[in-house]
Amino acid sequence: MPEKNSLLFPPVLLILDIIGTALLGLGLANYVAGVDILPASWRFDHYGPVFIGIGAALMLPFMVHVIKNAAGNKQERHS
Repeated sequence: MPEKNSLLFPPVLLILDIIGTALLGLGLANYVAGVDILPASWRFDHYGPVFIGIGAALMLPFMVHVIKNAAGNKQERHS
């Protein structure tokens, strides 16, 4: 009987991770390379570091979920 995959990701966490990755990429593009991808009407002073912080914060719940599941699966395998 096939074992049930316990590393299923909740869709909300995947959506947050995708949005966070996009914001992180936009922030890094502005902060590191000086590339302004956003339209002028959406820009504000120092949006690069702000987008980097918000993007990382949005990606954090997904990473915590993955780490918790990986640690739980590792304990189950050693039992």
